[in-house]
Amino acid sequence: MARVTEEGIKGTVGNVVFYTREGKKYVRSKPGKRKKKRSGPENPLNTIFGLVSTYGSGMVKQMKESFLFSLGLKSYNNARGWMRNLYAEHKDDENWDLSVRNSGMCQLNAEVDLRDFIRTDITVNDSGNGNITVVFPEIDPKRDFKVPSRTMKVNVKLILVTSPFRIAPNPYSYCTQQISFIYNDPVPARSFDLQAAAGTGDIAIVAMALEFETGDSVSGSYNKEKKWLPAAIIAMGRLK
Repeated sequence: MARVTEEGIKGTVGNVVFYTREGKKYVRSKPGKRKKKRSGPENPLNTIFGLVSTYGSGMVKQMKESFLFSLGLKSYNNARGWMRNLYAEHKDDENWDLSVRNSGMCQLNAEVDLRDFIRTDITVNDSGNGNITVVFPEIDPKRDFKVPSRTMKVNVKLILVTSPFRIAPNPYSYCTQQISFIYNDPVPARSFDLQAAAGTGDIAIVAMALEFETGDSVSGSYNKEKKWLPAAIIAMGRLK
């Protein structure tokens, strides 16, 4: 709004501003509103959610060809959430041991729980330099395993995946090991080495899957019913 004085018009009329400076009268356009600069999108790799969504998802993807069932979206989401919780809890720890006891378990086949199929303690040990050892105690299959009827052979599959959780020439490493045994025969205690092409401080996950050959299946092939394909991530930690 403008007003008329002895010195002339002062104030605003529409988009025009009248004013006096050092005895001289001036007219200028009214300044428009300044637009706030939009900040650029936050780099997802700067957040826990972003790191796990990027590299955690990539680690799970490395395992997808290892199972007799397809890893669906529910499996990925479940794994990401589990990994995110553990990473948030331990990311600043000086030592984050790769341990079954400290990790809990994340089911990859949402239809079944691996803990219902194997009733014995499995141990995961990190001896450094990317060498991971999985230790099985002596097993009595009839006592320690839940299996489909007419089971003849059990296959235990172990999978190790690592990632530095950062942009790197080799963002992932993968290796697998397995043991097959006759269901009716006791199995002595054994250990299995999984060697990762990874360095100290890299994040690692160990997964396990069970497969069953039955008298109803073709010799050498395993039951592909999803309800008989338990699989889970059994440990997560940082390599020594």
